[in-house]
Amino acid sequence: MKGILIEPGKEPVVTTLPDSLWAIENRLGTRSEMIVLPRTPAVLVYPIYGRGLNRIYRGQKIYGTILCYGWKNNTLQPLRTALQTEMLNRLKDTEVRV
Repeated sequence: MKGILIEPGKEPVVTTLPDSLWAIENRLGTRSEMIVLPRTPAVLVYPIYGRGLNRIYRGQKIYGTILCYGWKNNTLQPLRTALQTEMLNRLKDTEVRV
């Protein structure tokens, strides 16, 4: 499933991401949490026990690798090309813009 991979200290990149909870948590190395972005059909999935400050979203510090997916009807979706471009722009800085 196409999405965005954001590793601490690196630029976000569009890549193929896991598409099941088991595979996501295996990729992250621990249980995960998610933030559904308001007014944007996207979700950020990140590890509960991440290392290395990655991004700050509305004052909340997010550590470790972040996976960004599309979001529709409470289900993970591949990011459409236009949304990939928008989210790459929003996620390029340490502070996530909403």
